[in-house]
Amino acid sequence: MEAWFKNRPKWLQDAARRLVQNETLFEQDYIDLYTICLAEATNQACNFSGLTPGVLGIHDTKKSIRLETITDVQGVNALCLSKPLEFNSPLCIVYGRNGAGKSGYVRLLKHACGKRCPGELLPDVFKADSQPQSAKFTFTEDTKIKSSQWTGNALPELGGVDVYDTACGLVYVNEENEVTFEPWLLRFFTQLTSTCGELNKRIQSQIATLVSKKPNFPVQFATTPAATWYANISPKTDNLESETSWRPDHEAKLADINKRLAEADPTGKAAEFRRQKTAIMKLLTDLKSLYESFAEAKCNSYLQMKAEAKAKRTAANEDAKKAFDKAPLTGIDSPSWPLLWEAARKYSQEQAYKTVSFPNVAENARCVLCQRKLDQESKDRFMSFEKFIKGELQCLAKEAEDGLQRITNLFPNIQTFDGLSTIMAAAGITDESIKVLITNFAAALEERKQKCLSAGIPEEINTPLPPCDVCDRLETLCIELEKQAADCDEDAKGQNRPQLEQKVKELSARKWLNQQRQAIEDEIARLAAIEKLRMANTLTNTTALSRRKTELSEELITNAYAERFNTELKNLKVERIFVELKRTKTAVGRVYHGICLKNVKKNAKIADILSEGEFRIISLAAFLADAEGRGAYTPFIFDDPISSLDQVYEEATAQRLVKLSESRQVIVFTHRLSLFGLLEKYAEKQKVTPKIICLSQYAIGEITDLPINFKKKTEKFVHTLLNERLAAAKKAFTQGDTAYENEAKGLCHDIRVLIERMVEKDLLNEVVQRFSPEVNTKGKIHALAKISEEDCNFIDEYMTKYSRYEHSQPDEAPILLPQPDEIETDLNAIKDFIKKITDTRYSSFQSIGQFVWVTTGPTLQFCTLRTVFVRVFPILCQSYVFWKTPGGRRFSVFC
Repeated sequence: MEAWFKNRPKWLQDAARRLVQNETLFEQDYIDLYTICLAEATNQACNFSGLTPGVLGIHDTKKSIRLETITDVQGVNALCLSKPLEFNSPLCIVYGRNGAGKSGYVRLLKHACGKRCPGELLPDVFKADSQPQSAKFTFTEDTKIKSSQWTGNALPELGGVDVYDTACGLVYVNEENEVTFEPWLLRFFTQLTSTCGELNKRIQSQIATLVSKKPNFPVQFATTPAATWYANISPKTDNLESETSWRPDHEAKLADINKRLAEADPTGKAAEFRRQKTAIMKLLTDLKSLYESFAEAKCNSYLQMKAEAKAKRTAANEDAKKAFDKAPLTGIDSPSWPLLWEAARKYSQEQAYKTVSFPNVAENARCVLCQRKLDQESKDRFMSFEKFIKGELQCLAKEAEDGLQRITNLFPNIQTFDGLSTIMAAAGITDESIKVLITNFAAALEERKQKCLSAGIPEEINTPLPPCDVCDRLETLCIELEKQAADCDEDAKGQNRPQLEQKVKELSARKWLNQQRQAIEDEIARLAAIEKLRMANTLTNTTALSRRKTELSEELITNAYAERFNTELKNLKVERIFVELKRTKTAVGRVYHGICLKNVKKNAKIADILSEGEFRIISLAAFLADAEGRGAYTPFIFDDPISSLDQVYEEATAQRLVKLSESRQVIVFTHRLSLFGLLEKYAEKQKVTPKIICLSQYAIGEITDLPINFKKKTEKFVHTLLNERLAAAKKAFTQGDTAYENEAKGLCHDIRVLIERMVEKDLLNEVVQRFSPEVNTKGKIHALAKISEEDCNFIDEYMTKYSRYEHSQPDEAPILLPQPDEIETDLNAIKDFIKKITDTRYSSFQSIGQFVWVTTGPTLQFCTLRTVFVRVFPILCQSYVFWKTPGGRRFSVFC
């Protein structure tokens, strides 16, 4: 077995170890085993421990359990228990009429003990509000008194209690049954099988919580490759990114195709695309020209010429400085002064002195600026100014500056933001990213232009040329426009529309997949988790356990079970019913048996062949064989086990129950007085004192005193009437007619019952008894000879008197109830009569053959037994009794 277990799953080995150590598994054990099972299923590392060598040699243990009490019953049927229901006896008889609550207690016990076929345990259906179901069970385990609170779930500590009722009988005969008793090793396998079931249940429960939230794929896209991919999503799906990505170009393409499909004039649209392309190409050319205008070579050339012009101007200024060093005013060498001189020249030649060369230094000439006459010093200064202006250095500086201005004028003007926006709108550019690129490109060139104009050397132009990404984008856009125009040309032909519509579906399906990306990721994760759990679930398969247990059960259970069943059939006097018990199958680690008819020629259910009584006795034998095989000292609970049984089976059942009570507690729920009497009879023979509990016929489930006619001793009977009932009657007598009438009628009824019991016990000395098939003569028959005519008259008188109150009375002549004093006198007389009979007992019959001598007063009469019964004992039990004379003759007498 140890070698066999080493080949089992790791979690099962660990479960076996825990069961051997602790005999049961707790919640933390199941959590640990669940973790080991999942790790093992996915080939992950896990901590586990197998069986220690030699531990499977443990032997069976037997614990003695005895039910003591049931208390605090709430919410169970209509039971209203106010005081403990005490079972503290080897044999306990719970008697009650139909509807007294016996079946309610049996249902409660079945639920609390976890028995099969417990049925539904309802609350009081006649009440709108129901309490939570609960009860407290007190029991003795070995020698320790324990208690458990039941709140709906079976109590493991009471699992060994056996309960037999009608539903249980049906299971034992009509269905295949797992044997209740198992040796420790097989019980160990049963526990492992249950553990597999529990782990399987937990795994299935976890799988059930992993509900798919995968959206339904749109039916309009069902013909696309995306639909096939979506339907085949599995834990192994690894191309999620490629199948669900959605880029801007996808969006643009979808929009483009939709526009193409919606376009009513593809030819006109193609022309529009080409016009847009032309406008963009012009913008592209302008941007490239701007780029080239501020290329590094041109900027360097501009700076070089700017430096030359500056150098020449510096040289000219130096020359002017020499010329005008003695001038009263400074700044003549500045750029603004030559401008002033040239303005003066223009005024002189065009306005003041049109016919005279500038500067006019003739007699009476005036300054063209201040219009004062020129003195000789001023005339000399004018001539030196003109010489400076028309000098070679000045000409070179002027020529260089003019060249610089020409190059500066060649720098193109760059459009402002508003101008660019107008151009882009005219070109149909709507892509914001391209707009930003164009705007940034132009701004960068404008900045470079300003840097170049203000710089003196190349290093001062610290704004580089912008990248030409915008040109690439515009070229791509032109290509795309041309492609769209070509597509529109094709669309105009009308032959590619189905392909476009399919492409729209494919793109729309991809877009939908992208929108459901998170849900798809969750679904893949869910499927992966389920696959992991299912792999773990395969490790809970019980096939190997079932096969191994089958091999062991054939030797350890089947033969012994059948032998016990046959023994129980003999114990219950089942001699003419030909049945046998066979093993039928093994499934899920459990061994099943069935009761079959022997030597049958046709197949039939045993319940369809047997009578109800045979059915009952067979099922009882199967139940006893099953339960007795355990060998444990746990209670047997029987709910009316003799329904439909004849006298022979009923008596055999009573004997068997009393015999069982010698080794195990037996609790019998019954409403049959015959079984009650038989149990008392055989208990007395076995010297077992039964515990008798009586349930009230008015308060369901409530415990009440035994009926007076159940009391064995008439002395106690009459004392109860005198001390308790009569006192109550006297109290009621003072309260009025109605109260007394109710109390007195009950008391008169009990007195009549007392008289009947006196005939049975005192007068006849229990030679014959109600509900007993026997006539008991040994040590008792002699008392009949002491019966006198006076005794008979006493009985007859009081029987007549107290029988009248049992019948309805005419209103014209009612019989008044006796007053308390009269009843007290009668009870004292009865008490004295019982004492007298007891004192004068112990005479005997003289029997000769089938005749007897009977003493009736002063004469000795010779008569048959029938005469004795008819004449002497008019008040007898309502059943057949048997009398066997010393000669062996048996008489059947109906009493």
